[in-house]
Amino acid sequence: MPFTHYALDNYFAQEISALSECNAPDLAEHFAEVEPLMDNFIFNSIFTFPLKTEYKPYIFGIIRRVQMALVEYQNGRTLLLLYLNESKKNISLYFQALSHFEIAVTQLYQAYEFWRKLGKKIESKETNLFKTGDGSSHEKLNRLYNISKHLEPSTIPEGNLHHVWISNNGICASGVTMSFTELAELVKEYVALANAFSNPNQDSIP
Repeated sequence: MPFTHYALDNYFAQEISALSECNAPDLAEHFAEVEPLMDNFIFNSIFTFPLKTEYKPYIFGIIRRVQMALVEYQNGRTLLLLYLNESKKNISLYFQALSHFEIAVTQLYQAYEFWRKLGKKIESKETNLFKTGDGSSHEKLNRLYNISKHLEPSTIPEGNLHHVWISNNGICASGVTMSFTELAELVKEYVALANAFSNPNQDSIP
């Protein structure tokens, strides 16, 4: 016996009854791009463009997190599609997809933090890419990251079952929705950033 929309939204996850499609773009083609990033960075930092040792931990942090953000994003997309293709019968797949997307958000935001701190170390000034209330993708990333990080059940809005959830529109939390397109574009932006550090030219080296 299938559950009613009311039961799904009030006993499983808010808005889950309306979830009907996966709008997360496929980023599988970028796996070939990120696979050699670490090897290339190490090789280039030794033989081609030597870096100050103090900068290397930040760049390692960026590359590692960008690689995993892509992996986790794609895992989330795969499981969300599987959940929908199985007619939403296996609720565990929904929550697995949600967890992978949350981890992708975490990895991306930590990559941003490494980038910001590296920029501050090099240029001795703040390098924030967003301002509170600007509605940018980076601000949404920050909001989702902080909500996921501070998982205190007492802060869940009344009537909600979870801090973060999936809708047709994207990854949602109270007061913020990041579309899957926005999330995918950020993943690609950070893949390009990691690639710039991994395969630098003379002008881009600190």
